[in-house]
Amino acid sequence: MNLELEQQLRRRILGWGLASTPIYPGLDLGRDLTMEVGPNGKDLASVSAMDNLSQSLEIALTTLFGSDIFNTQFGFNGLNALVEETNPVLMRERVRISIIQVLRQDPRIRQIVDLKLLDARLDPPEANVDNNLSLEERLERWRTLDVRVVFETISGDEASINLGVNLGRLTAND
Repeated sequence: MNLELEQQLRRRILGWGLASTPIYPGLDLGRDLTMEVGPNGKDLASVSAMDNLSQSLEIALTTLFGSDIFNTQFGFNGLNALVEETNPVLMRERVRISIIQVLRQDPRIRQIVDLKLLDARLDPPEANVDNNLSLEERLERWRTLDVRVVFETISGDEASINLGVNLGRLTAND
């Protein structure tokens, strides 16, 4: 199958949508539609295939579960776990389950291949000591829950999501 036909098929299977970029990259303060200059002047930018899936998952994983009044089953319940849970082990498990629930609700995802949660608070104290890092960097590392999810899409692509410092960046593994 030629490359152009594969891309068209992937676009059809994984869909397309309007491009919605973060207002302040690195901070989850909202998103805005993106404009682009085309042959007929300015128009709304679009994303397709893996970029569309990436954007959809980023939005789902940064939206509080039940906060969308038009779809109360949409969103990420792990945000509640981060706020409510005092036990780090239980919090980590609630976040893990919430990520799995978000991924299972998306029909474009065939299966979850791997899910890893790295929580520095659960490491032995000596594991967190890194002489090359400043105190602020060590504290930030201690406060961050790093998540890596690898999954397979219905188009047969394998992709990964890395949550934590770079929240919701999706990359296809070529």
